[in-house]
Amino acid sequence: MHLTHSDDIASAIRTRHLQTPISRVLTYGVDTPTADVAAALADGGFDHAPVTRDGEIFGYVRHIDLTGGNGVLASHVRPLTASRVIAGDTPLATLLPALRRAEFLFVVDGHDIVGIVSPADLNKQPGRTYFYLLVCALELALAERAREVFVDQEKALRLLPEARQDRIRERLATETRDDVAADVVAAMEFTDLMKLAKRADEIRGAFGTYSATKWDRDVSAPLIDLRNTVMHSVRTLATDAPSSLQRLISLDTRLRELLST
Repeated sequence: MHLTHSDDIASAIRTRHLQTPISRVLTYGVDTPTADVAAALADGGFDHAPVTRDGEIFGYVRHIDLTGGNGVLASHVRPLTASRVIAGDTPLATLLPALRRAEFLFVVDGHDIVGIVSPADLNKQPGRTYFYLLVCALELALAERAREVFVDQEKALRLLPEARQDRIRERLATETRDDVAADVVAAMEFTDLMKLAKRADEIRGAFGTYSATKWDRDVSAPLIDLRNTVMHSVRTLATDAPSSLQRLISLDTRLRELLST
């Protein structure tokens, strides 16, 4: 039924699209004074930093471990482990739970560490684009289903609040004057389609077993908020808080479930 397969979107944005190149990351030699690194990380607002030995990254330090520390970094270095690295070609859908388990990850290409990725990197354009593509695919699927259910699209329009009916008719009239091929459904916005699905069992049922209340709570409200967030770069998509990443994982799962029905 759907015009875009969610698996295609899930694999479109990769970890390497989000990473901060290692050349732009503050790194410190193992013999650097602990107090100097703690001050530098505090000034830059960083929680972690890679540590090098003989020019090669072999571990990292956490700012929280350095506070009030003396001597050099050697005694504070945490080793690189398999759970701390991720391949640059890893899809974003797989990266999300990996970041949920780790505060940040080293990105590898072959045998080389080429970057670092953290939850904050999800706020970059590729991260926003990933979720926007999923929302757009759902919007297309909702519109497609609305056209199937309502051959007479005026009946669909009358299920919406009067203010939205008026606005949609105005938009449709403008598009008609501009000779833009359009129908009533095409003049609806994402929020309109969500409200329409809430009111029409035949639309809502195509995406799973949802009551009107459950659709509003679990689908409409969170996905409208997600769409508004990814559309406006001043809004924060992800933070370092575990709850923030868990929310994105849940939204990603929900969207791909809806698109797979």
